Amino acid sequence: MAKLSQEFRVGTLVVVGIALLILGVNFLKGFNPFRSSQVYYAEYAKIDGLAVSNPVLVNGFKVGQVTAVKFAPTGSGQLIVAFELEQENLLLPKDTKARIFSSDLFGTKAIELLAGESDELAVPGDTLIPDIEMGIADAVRVELMPLKNKTDQLIDGVDDILENLKAVFEADATLGLPTAFESIQRTVESLEQTSLKLDGMVAENRATLNSILNNVDAVTTTLKDHNDELANVMENFSEISDSLAAVNFAQTLANVDQVLADFASISGKIERGEGSLGMLIQSDSLHAGLVQTNQELQYLLNDLYLNPWRYVKVSIFSKKNDKKLSEKEMKRLREMIDEQIEARDADE
Repeated sequence: MAKLSQEFRVGTLVVVGIALLILGVNFLKGFNPFRSSQVYYAEYAKIDGLAVSNPVLVNGFKVGQVTAVKFAPTGSGQLIVAFELEQENLLLPKDTKARIFSSDLFGTKAIELLAGESDELAVPGDTLIPDIEMGIADAVRVELMPLKNKTDQLIDGVDDILENLKAVFEADATLGLPTAFESIQRTVESLEQTSLKLDGMVAENRATLNSILNNVDAVTTTLKDHNDELANVMENFSEISDSLAAVNFAQTLANVDQVLADFASISGKIERGEGSLGMLIQSDSLHAGLVQTNQELQYLLNDLYLNPWRYVKVSIFSKKNDKKLSEKEMKRLREMIDEQIEARDADE
């Protein structure tokens, strides 16, 4: 009986020791079976090295740990992560995100709970919204990708340059290089000669250039000395321009328009035959009268030349004298007739 009692003690001690060992190991991992906890779930396509006992953080404070990682029963390859929260007073909205991120520089993964804005609260056993933060390697890869692309472009450009140089220095292409170098040398020599000629022209015309500069200096000095006079000239010109601006051009143009209108009215009356001048210009009666008078005077002169005794009677001793007039008398008679005609024209 004493022997059985001793074996029982040993067995009991071993069982208790194993139980204490299990509890100690779990306690070291963060599991506390004597403390109530809330279990939540999240489903991920990948977890990037997240393992059991990794911490769960809220605002950088540890509130729980991952308790299990297993594949979804659907066989889709999705991973279901279970984690316990040990803070009973922590309230999580329904749209809270469970983000996997790197908690240190060594890549240790953890879950960070990001509270949402929903008014409905999540209860233990709910599946939260999964999220995963880009790892350090991925971030470095993203940052280095533009540099890699630029490096590839640079390498491609260098390859193109090398190919072009290779094509230039091929046997067939290098035949024209000596001619090109000779042409470049001739061009440089021509430029040197042109520079020498320019230097010679400057040296030869240095006196002329100095004279021109002196003249410019003299003109500048003269303008400076007569600055007041130039200012007076500008003021006078300004006054003249003000006077011209003050002239009432509108009234002058109106007067000119009135004169032109009056002249147009007078010319219109003349064309219509109004007034003495209009009747004189438009009527042919005066011309016809003058022509008729001229004809009558011509008839009278002709009759006087032919029959002068009809108009002038000469008697000697009361006898009739049928003697013809002499040339002198005919000339005198013609002058008398002309005087009568001129006197008549003057009266008209």
